[in-house]
Amino acid sequence: MLQRRLAPLAAFLLASVLLAAPAALGQERLTLEAIHASPKYGGASFQGGRWASEGPVVLYVDAKADGTTDLVSYNLETDARETLIEGANLQAADAGKRIGIEEYAYSGDGSKVLLFTDTSPVWRNNTQGFYYVYDRAARRLTPVSDRAKGTQLFAKFNPAGTHVGFVRGRNVYVRDLATGQERALTTDGADGAVINGTTDWVYEEEFGLRDAWQWSPDGRHIAFLKLDEAKENTFEMADNRGFYPEVTRFKYPKAGSPNAEIQLGVADVSTGVVTYFDTDTWYKGGDAHEYLPQFGWTPEVGGRRQVWLFRMNRDQNVLDLMYADPSNGTVRTVLTERSPSWLEVETGFTDLTGGNLTYLADNLHFIWVSERDGYRHLYLYRNDGTLVRQLTDGDWDVTGFLGADEGLGFVYFVAAKESPVERHVYRQAVSFAGEAAAPARGRRGRARGATTGATTIAEPTRITQESGWHSADLSRDRRYFIDTYSSFAQPAITTLRRVDGTVVKTLEGNEAVRATLQNTRLPRVEFTTVPGARSGDRLNAYVLRPSNFDASKKYPVLMYVYGGPGSQTVMNQWGGSRALWHMYLAEELGIVVVSVDGRGTGARGAAFKTATYRNLGRLEADDQIAAARYIGGQPWADPARLGIWGWSYGGYATLMSMLSGEGPSTFKVGLSVAPVTDWKQYDTIYTERFMSTPAANPDGYRASAPTTYANRLADRQKLLVVHGDLDDNVHFQNTIQMVDAFQKAGEQFDLMVYPGKNHGIAGGRTRLHLYTLL
Repeated sequence: MLQRRLAPLAAFLLASVLLAAPAALGQERLTLEAIHASPKYGGASFQGGRWASEGPVVLYVDAKADGTTDLVSYNLETDARETLIEGANLQAADAGKRIGIEEYAYSGDGSKVLLFTDTSPVWRNNTQGFYYVYDRAARRLTPVSDRAKGTQLFAKFNPAGTHVGFVRGRNVYVRDLATGQERALTTDGADGAVINGTTDWVYEEEFGLRDAWQWSPDGRHIAFLKLDEAKENTFEMADNRGFYPEVTRFKYPKAGSPNAEIQLGVADVSTGVVTYFDTDTWYKGGDAHEYLPQFGWTPEVGGRRQVWLFRMNRDQNVLDLMYADPSNGTVRTVLTERSPSWLEVETGFTDLTGGNLTYLADNLHFIWVSERDGYRHLYLYRNDGTLVRQLTDGDWDVTGFLGADEGLGFVYFVAAKESPVERHVYRQAVSFAGEAAAPARGRRGRARGATTGATTIAEPTRITQESGWHSADLSRDRRYFIDTYSSFAQPAITTLRRVDGTVVKTLEGNEAVRATLQNTRLPRVEFTTVPGARSGDRLNAYVLRPSNFDASKKYPVLMYVYGGPGSQTVMNQWGGSRALWHMYLAEELGIVVVSVDGRGTGARGAAFKTATYRNLGRLEADDQIAAARYIGGQPWADPARLGIWGWSYGGYATLMSMLSGEGPSTFKVGLSVAPVTDWKQYDTIYTERFMSTPAANPDGYRASAPTTYANRLADRQKLLVVHGDLDDNVHFQNTIQMVDAFQKAGEQFDLMVYPGKNHGIAGGRTRLHLYTLL
């Protein structure tokens, strides 16, 4: 399989070398100050917005110089703009001030707009704040609820626009807009225990699920998730910057420890009666039925609207698509997907956008995304769970489903078809009407469902031609898409295109920063492949050399690694300030920077990605060591000055590469930022997806922990460990335990702590300090 990919990849790599090299070398020099403490290279992003129902029209929030925010309709093709809501009119009597629009949602008839303001984060995103209903005809602003009762989350109009539902204090509420009556549909929400309509830390972080309630399409019911986190252990972080420490406590389930219990409820809005469905997850089910990571409302199935939901086992390698029927309280499984390793449903961090499940407008079918044949592809199902046919096929991964045009018979998607190093937009002709079906190949996994015949799967048409990394947003009428693309040496350009790929206009060209880069001395990038630790493997890599590179000299080499399951660092994509720092190291300090995607990384099929299953860290380290020794053997490289660095999983991979195998004799320098140092210290959902539980895989956990190898830090090696002490994700406790292990082993190393900083270690001039230190 691998050899079949190498020939087309070689041609791609040659083209990438030529395209990614700067057109000319300027005279200005890169500086750390300009990269990390100024907007000089920051560039601009397209304003964006939400598509209107037809045409190339988006709605967006326009923040004005006087502090007001307008809601604007913008025709991308004609440049016509219309102000729909003037921010100057948004005077909130209850707050005694003019509010700003941070988020918005129209009622079904368009007469009212729900405005979200004064927001703040719960963890990652600004999900709590205050909501107001703006009556467009009367120009009247009304608060959804009393501010004194607390912040509100995830407010939504019912389909008729007569009621607003929201979450407050871990309970779900509904307000009648005509009478002003507010009712609680749940009353048992409590800190440290029951959560209704939203989720706990680990569901938000690892499944990307924050908003956990939805109106039914007829507005009669509300479906919501209920969690009970009482059994989850509490984690504490202390902010030591004040006179006395300020302690933050939250529920954080570490690998092998209890998760929150979870169940699905449906509330009858008129009566307040709640029906809970027996998904075998609420205080029973064991590890076989552990998670409910996604849910929503189906089209009519059997004449009734039902709730679809995903159910997964604790190891996350069995996924059930279930239908829950509010009319009779029953729940049934309509599709089961299995994998010998793991299944992905998160659409935020992983290389999967658009989700696993998309119902089509014909109300008869849905699109399902699966890796069952060894690569991620699209499948067409009837709504009852019967497989109709596989829609895409080949030794390449679909990385994002954009949508379907059922009238013209096309699906649109983003894929790594040309190479793992690039992303392009494709469309493919499909038939949604006929029921002739092609059997799924099922090389790696199994899914329940039958097919009814055979047909040839069409070859997709590539509709973005520019070399680089494309992401797309398809219009609701399927006539246009907004394409944002970049390359290693070129910041993002955003264009409006027709669905055949024709560029209508450039929406954001980033001309200013591109001109600045043209006038800056930059290194040259080469995309290539290098051998890995496993015989026959060729690993994708990039090499950054100074512009005055002299092959007769010896250069120090710094490798940059992330390496987590499904991730990539070797991408023909603009990398922002981190990539500019690598360019600075190459151009100003004469360090050749190399990045290598070893086993476990993405866009090369399921087998390559899952090679590290139950064995995190060791194969990744073996590949980084093998690549470093290969690079160190090149005539221009100094094998005595090989370094490696990374952040988060990359910080972990740095420690494993420095300490395990031949790492101590390979790497002279290591820079490990915010590392995991023992997977038992990380959360259940992420860790157990790849490692199972510590009880089921004790040897795997022991061998995958950098603390196990603390005594292998060689005298010749220099190691810097960096962490923020308020990191709620990879806890500072990881670094403390690594420090303890090093000290017990008598090893010397360097440590930098950033007080009050989370996993991103940012704010003010923090990044400048950090990258200067590195």
